[in-house]
Amino acid sequence: MKKILWLCNMVLPDFSHEFGIKKNNFGGWMTGLLHGLENVGEINISLCFPIMDRNRVKDGKCNGHNYYTFLCDINALSYNEELIEVFEKILDKSAPDIVHIWGTEYPHTTAMILACKRKKILGRVVINIQGLVSICARHYLSGIPEEYKFWKGENGLSMDEERSIFEERGKCEVESIKMIRHIIGRTDWDRACVEAINSDIHYHTCNEVLRDSFYNNIGKWTYEECQKHSIFVSQASYPIKGFHYLLEALPNVIRKFPDTHIYVAGPKFLSAEIKNPYSYYIEMLMRKYNLTEKILFLGNLNEEQMIHQYLKANVFVLSSSIENSPNSLKEARILGVPSITSFVGGTYCGVSRRENTFFYPYD
Repeated sequence: MKKILWLCNMVLPDFSHEFGIKKNNFGGWMTGLLHGLENVGEINISLCFPIMDRNRVKDGKCNGHNYYTFLCDINALSYNEELIEVFEKILDKSAPDIVHIWGTEYPHTTAMILACKRKKILGRVVINIQGLVSICARHYLSGIPEEYKFWKGENGLSMDEERSIFEERGKCEVESIKMIRHIIGRTDWDRACVEAINSDIHYHTCNEVLRDSFYNNIGKWTYEECQKHSIFVSQASYPIKGFHYLLEALPNVIRKFPDTHIYVAGPKFLSAEIKNPYSYYIEMLMRKYNLTEKILFLGNLNEEQMIHQYLKANVFVLSSSIENSPNSLKEARILGVPSITSFVGGTYCGVSRRENTFFYPYD
């Protein structure tokens, strides 16, 4: 029996009730893979979750899996010795044959790698690339006018300061990639990025698993049943997602199709109690181009609600300034939704049939 320890950067939805926290709608690729591997014999997967409330930190068993937790400030820019020691104890208890780390975006990845190094199991560590913050930092302010880069939001940060946070986390990311021998990735882009950091890396190609319901609705989109001239966007709350580019292009579309509407999933960042600085820039664009009545923010959607919005849309648009391999594009394509996407990062990888997917230069 092979024992595998997953280090996750959030509590997976299947385990939320264990900690009395709200189930989130993210990380579907991890949940999908976990469910798939549960049907494979000779594999035992334990999970390690970050917890932000000290009173909820505990170890236990749920859904047939052992889990371990560590106290974590998800906004931290660096790791500390205490966290490394916590991970050493978790490694002692879980005794894994393989440590599978999901993502490089947070400093706790580096802390776990250092714990594994002390336990002399560094050769049995693999990182699954999700996004690469050290690279994303370079693109964070793409298309943002100079006067808005330093405007502070109600969260006390400017967009330039948010970019700096990505840059700082990127230092830990680079440190992590330099230390390990194995990486799991899925695009030419992420392979090129990690090999530029560590030319000795062993790169393993493995595509992600979508959520179950998407496989049950393959090719279900039809033009006859969609809402004509409607656009669906899966995320828009921070600059990398490039929503500002879409708003700047929209008046050209509206001139030809006056009934055009955009439906936006994800956080309702314009109506949040504490607005980020990007909110003000988006509000300005909406006023400038008279788009307020054209855009509906839907909030965070669950799996079924997302499928409903994809199938309802005339077109799915991904306007990011950088992406690795966005699951939203994969979801749209598997449902058969016509898609328009910026040609950035690894977006083109896996798009072998392009008759219903159109690429454009992001800017």
